[in-house]
Amino acid sequence: MTEKTEQAETAVKLKAEQAKLETKLRHERTNLRRLFTVSANVCDEIHRKVDIEKDIHIQYNKIIEKAERSFKVHEEIKDLIDFTDEEYDTTESYRDRFRK
Repeated sequence: MTEKTEQAETAVKLKAEQAKLETKLRHERTNLRRLFTVSANVCDEIHRKVDIEKDIHIQYNKIIEKAERSFKVHEEIKDLIDFTDEEYDTTESYRDRFRK
């Protein structure tokens, strides 16, 4: 074999090895990108759940507060409505009770 032929064969082998290495690196990069995307999506989902749980907790507390206020108003109305005729035998006492 001649020197040029050997150099050409070596160049072809080197290019083939480089192509294999490049293909391998591209596959690794693709896998790493995929894994990164999966990890980022999982983190994003966790953050969304945490935000939703905080929102749910805030909304729950607001509902409890409104229910407590509603119960308090209900009790006050009940106290105002529950009366006997003896308590309000005069118009003045009736007015005094409901004008507060």
